[in-house]
Amino acid sequence: MKIIVTEIEYRKGKDVFTTAEKDGLCFIPVPNQEDAVAEAVDENKAQAVILGVEHYADPLYKALPPGSIIARFGIGLDGIDRNKATQSGILVTNTPHVLDDSVAEHAIWLMGCLARKIAELNEKMKLKKWEPSVGFELKTKKLAIIGCGAIGGRVAQIASHGFGMDVVGCDIAVLDCNYLKKCGISKLTHSFQEAVAEADIVSIHLAGNPSTFHFVSKERLHQLKAGAFLVNTSRGSVIDEAALYDCLAQGHLAGAGLDVFEKEPYLPSSVSKDLRTLPGVILTPHVGSSTREACRRMAARCLKNIRLAFEKHYEDMDIVNPEVIAKLKK
Repeated sequence: MKIIVTEIEYRKGKDVFTTAEKDGLCFIPVPNQEDAVAEAVDENKAQAVILGVEHYADPLYKALPPGSIIARFGIGLDGIDRNKATQSGILVTNTPHVLDDSVAEHAIWLMGCLARKIAELNEKMKLKKWEPSVGFELKTKKLAIIGCGAIGGRVAQIASHGFGMDVVGCDIAVLDCNYLKKCGISKLTHSFQEAVAEADIVSIHLAGNPSTFHFVSKERLHQLKAGAFLVNTSRGSVIDEAALYDCLAQGHLAGAGLDVFEKEPYLPSSVSKDLRTLPGVILTPHVGSSTREACRRMAARCLKNIRLAFEKHYEDMDIVNPEVIAKLKK
């Protein structure tokens, strides 16, 4: 079986993929651009692709035959056109829960780096400057979690039970009381404004889709209390980056820790609003899920979904467009 896999994801899951080759699978690494992926599908008559976070708009869905599978290496689906995939009879899967711990830990590390000014102090030390500065403890600080799903819940759990933070959750869903207690969320609200009003740190955990585009708008940014910190490890599209720049530059927010951006690799919304030029801002290149452990789990889950797809055991797969199954069974 020939499987097309984007080069970045191949490197991340190489150990798993190399082992799977002994079972008769053949992996063909290609650049992540859609034309390259579609061309590789055509040339190799492939019926399975493993993709990262890039956007795939049209050629891929035309290249893959009905019954094929797009296995997303991760959970975000904003780069996949599920409607086109379904219309073309293509299964789409992702890898839920296998990266929860890695992303949650990264959010916590960003909070810690902001609290203790780690990036700033590190740069000064490298310049041979001994300039100690005063940070703050996370203990007893109020944390607002925006989006209390699996990752947001795990962040809440670490922050509450590990650091002794007071965690408030904001979610449109009505969550089970036992879940809230397990996560250490002391209060749940449907109101963003209520959640962030007294928060020292706000951590974003929302899916990237049309309904959440620029959810953290200029108006909502100014609902955060003065001197608060903002952390985002979900999707860059949920924050209006130009408005965030202004909020930071004007001093309303004390800092931000961002792992995801509207354009990746990062490009500022304008030359005059480059987040890289601001103090108190920590930026990482979308590596929240990039740990050895999570990458192995994501690679293994992708292969499991691909094997199940060709065995037609759809009920055991992580299918995100289940409506396609009826089409395949006709």
